[in-house]
Order: sequence, then C-alpha cells, then structure tokens
Amino acid sequence: MTYRALRADSPWTAVDWTSFTREVQFRGRRLRYVDVGSGTPILLVHGLGGSWQTWLENLPALSSRYRVIAVDLPGFGQSQPLPQPVTIDDLVGSLTALLDELDIGQAVVIGHSLGGLVSMRLADAHPDRVRRLILLSSGGAPLGEARLAAINLGFTAFNALFALPGVPGLIARRRMLRRTLLRGFTSDPDSLAPQLAAEVIPAMRAPGFKAAISAGVRANRVMNPARITCPVLVIWGENDRILPLAAATELVDNLADARLEVIEGVGHCAMFESPAVFNAIVLHYLEEAHTRPWVS
Repeated sequence: MTYRALRADSPWTAVDWTSFTREVQFRGRRLRYVDVGSGTPILLVHGLGGSWQTWLENLPALSSRYRVIAVDLPGFGQSQPLPQPVTIDDLVGSLTALLDELDIGQAVVIGHSLGGLVSMRLADAHPDRVRRLILLSSGGAPLGEARLAAINLGFTAFNALFALPGVPGLIARRRMLRRTLLRGFTSDPDSLAPQLAAEVIPAMRAPGFKAAISAGVRANRVMNPARITCPVLVIWGENDRILPLAAATELVDNLADARLEVIEGVGHCAMFESPAVFNAIVLHYLEEAHTRPWVS
C-alpha cells in the first residue's frame, strides 16, 4: 500500500524530555536512552548519525499507547563509544543489555537505516527478544558492491565534514546549509523543522560514526533476511535516494513474513519527513497485530 506524505504538529516541543532520560552501563560505558509511556514495549533504533532525538516527532504518538524506549547506540548521541573495532554484534549487544536492564523479555523493535540492520541482526541472533520488527528505509536489504561502496564513500565524506569544528552547529542554524545537507536524505529538505534540526544535527557529529560505517557494510554483505522468523513491517520512502524502493521490494521478497508500506513524496527519513503518516502506519499495524493473527 502507498500513503501520501503529510506534515504533523510537533507536540514533542511541549515535553520536558529530561524527566524521561536515563542511562545504564554497557561494557563499562554509558548508554543513554529515553523511556516514556506504558504497555507493550517498543524499542526505537536510530540510523547513522542519529540519536534518540531522531524520533522526537514520533515519541508522543507512540508513547500514548505503548512504552517506548529510544536509545543512543554506542558512540552516538550521549552514549559513549566502544573500543574499536566495532561489529554489528557489539551494537546488538547494547540492545540486549538494555532490555535486560529494563527487565524486558521481548519488544517490538523499530529500526531506521543502520538501526534497521542492527534490528534485523537482533531478530536473527535473538529471535526470542523481538515480538515484531518494523524496518524503515533499512540496512540489510540486498545491495550490490557498487552501491555499498557508494554508501560507504558518501557517509565517510559526511563524517569528515561534521568532524570540522563548528560545522554541525552552523548547519543547524542556517536554513540554506540545512537544505544542502538534507537534499540527499529527504525529498523536501525543509521537512526537518528548525526546532528539530537544532536537536538532531549537532548529534550527527558522533565518535562512533566511522566504526559504525565499516560495521554496517560488513554486516550488510552477510545478512540473510530469510533467517528472520518474526512478522516484519517494511516502511519505505517512495523517493529514497540512499536505499531505493527496489531494495525494499527485494527485502520483502526475502523475508519469511513481511509486507511493505510506501509513503509518497518521502526520502530516507519518513519518521520526520512525514511523521503523521509514519505514526499512523505503525499504530495501525500494532493495533491490527493485537486484534488478529498476522496475515502476510
């Protein structure tokens, strides 16, 4: 099914998020997360350069019905980096450690981009921990070596730019610079509102970025979606330039139990490009899952 992109109000701006922010230790390093709401737990896993703030447009809607945990992966946001080299299983380990600390046996897991790849590996290696999987413009889709090399090169250049002193803050403050940066990630660069840009763009300067690129490329080469047994919802932007829609179709074909929802007029970041539609798709899917068995 295809959905038309819509903008939403931003109720997250009225919330004092510090009251929901927590941290645990993972391998002696700080792991930061937000824990809000009650009910069936949902774990949100951001992509490269992301943080828990990546999901600010989604947290109020999802936490109105569920307990939502949004984590900063090691080396991103306010979570401390792990010693290198880092593997995809190191990142997966941070998620299982967090679930253990919170006494959560099983969760719905939503992953974006690299976070989708990490989430797929979690569902593969620890199927008992993942109730359902929701993949948004996700790594783990079958990709050729040429595209993997292009993604590696593009994100390496991105990381080098953000390592320059003052660059993240300057981009966050200047609309034209934001538009230039976001053109490769979004259909409409203005879909990242200034208030949200002030939260997420500075966090893109991440000490774990470079190691995660290498880990992600290595993991994508060996990921076998067919090993994932839980039900999967795949959500994709119609105009994703990083991972094209054809990759989503192939991913769904390789998953044992999956369906695809496409959002029109959206690129790689539907969670903030069209949060109202993204939230509605996720909530409808989860409510449907509660009322009747999964039908692929």
